[in-house]
Amino acid sequence: TPGKKKVSQERLWRLQRASLRPGAVFELWYGDGVRFDLLPVTTYAYRPRGTPLRIETPGKNHRVGVCGAYRYPDGPFLFTYRLWKNPITEHTVGLLNLLADRARRTGKRITLVLDNGSTFTSKRSLAEMHRLREWVRVFWLPTYTSEQLNLIENLWAHLKRIYFSRMLTKRLHEFPVAVIQLLRRLATPGALRRALKPTPMRRAKGCKNLPRVA
Repeated sequence: TPGKKKVSQERLWRLQRASLRPGAVFELWYGDGVRFDLLPVTTYAYRPRGTPLRIETPGKNHRVGVCGAYRYPDGPFLFTYRLWKNPITEHTVGLLNLLADRARRTGKRITLVLDNGSTFTSKRSLAEMHRLREWVRVFWLPTYTSEQLNLIENLWAHLKRIYFSRMLTKRLHEFPVAVIQLLRRLATPGALRRALKPTPMRRAKGCKNLPRVA
C-alpha cells in the first residue's frame, strides 16, 4: 500500500544517513536476484530515421541466474551465480554467508534490504537468516515496491541496458564466462560507482576489457 511504501522509504533514508556516519556500527546493503539472458533485451535504441533496427540473435538462449548485493552507496559488490538457470534458494544462502563473513571481518553488522521473492522467503533461506541473525539482519520491503525502493534494481537495469541489449558474446559457450567476468569487474575499486552514475549510453570503464556487444 502507499502508506507502507512511504514508511519504508523514510526508514531507508534514516538507515542510509546512519550508515554513513563516522563510527557507524552497521553497513547497509541492497540485495536481489536477477537473470541475464544471451538473447537481447532491448528496451529502447537509437537508429537512423527510416532504417529498421536489426539485432543479431543466437537462435537459442543461454542464461545465468545471479543473486547479488552491494553496500550503500557505492560498493563493494558480492554475488553468487548459477549457470543456465534462474537464481534459487541455494544462491540466497550463499550470498547470506558471504555477507556474514564480511560482517565478521569488519565487526559491523549488515542490514540487508530484500524484497519478498520466493528465493528469499523459502524455508531454507529464512532458516539461514535466523542462523546468521547476529551478523545479517533483513529489512523486508513491502510487496511491489522493489523497483522503487531497492537501489540494486538500478544496477541490474544499467547492466541490461548497456551490455544485454545486444548479444554480449557471439559464441554461445562464451556467454557464462563473459557474465561472470562482468560481475567480477564490478567488485574492483570504483567500478560500481561508475556503473551507478546516470550515463546510460556510455560503456563502464571498469568493464572496458570485456567482450564487446555483437
